[in-house]
Amino acid sequence: MNPILIGLILYLIVVLAIGLKSAGKNRTQSDFLIADRKLGAWAIALSERASGESAWLLIGLPGAALAVGFLEIWTAFGSVLGIIFTWLFIAVPLRELAGKYDSMTLPDLIASYFNDETKTLRITSSLIITFFFTFYVAAQFNAAGKVLNVTFGIPQLYGMSIGAGIILLYTILGGFRAVVWTDMVQALIMLLTLIILPIVGLFEMLHSNVNFLTGSEYLSFAGGKTGIVAFLAILSGLSWGFGYTGQPHLLARFIVP
Repeated sequence: MNPILIGLILYLIVVLAIGLKSAGKNRTQSDFLIADRKLGAWAIALSERASGESAWLLIGLPGAALAVGFLEIWTAFGSVLGIIFTWLFIAVPLRELAGKYDSMTLPDLIASYFNDETKTLRITSSLIITFFFTFYVAAQFNAAGKVLNVTFGIPQLYGMSIGAGIILLYTILGGFRAVVWTDMVQALIMLLTLIILPIVGLFEMLHSNVNFLTGSEYLSFAGGKTGIVAFLAILSGLSWGFGYTGQPHLLARFIVP
């Protein structure tokens, strides 16, 4: 049997087992939504990073780097700055506010902070998150479909359906606890991948033709551009860091520990 298929099957068994185990721990709404704030800082930190990097880190960013070269280093640099800024200046105040108002979700916190008795802010913020997150989640399902298509030849639509079905199943069964625990597994897998893959890639490069990546534009930190265009290209990469300061699925982790 294909080793990759074996690995995928084992992974699916693990995440489904986590969902089933977590289901037995949910007794209250607080258990389901925030695991009753009993997951610990390390679990939340790994979950936040696995959620924040998602498919774009392992598929999107490498693909962009392959397409444009060293210019993409500014995207990576901007992302790191955004992550550090969020941890230092947003995570702690957000957690303190969540504790003060006993909030379990971001719309809940917003409504409590502004004393939203009419529920206008609660409903509006929920609709905004739902609308924009539909596109974000769709991108993740699309990435899952592409991976299964390339790896196993499964039609992309079927691959997307499989990925979505598994995620929905363990989330509905186990709630936030299952999400965080599966995120921890994925974070460790991603970490190992980020360590091992560059080594394997470098080895492959040393034994293959890489002339298509040696053009001047690939080796330029400005992508071969000059003047205002180069400045805007670099600024565009750095701006990715702002995304980490307001992504709802990341901020939701900060109100839990």
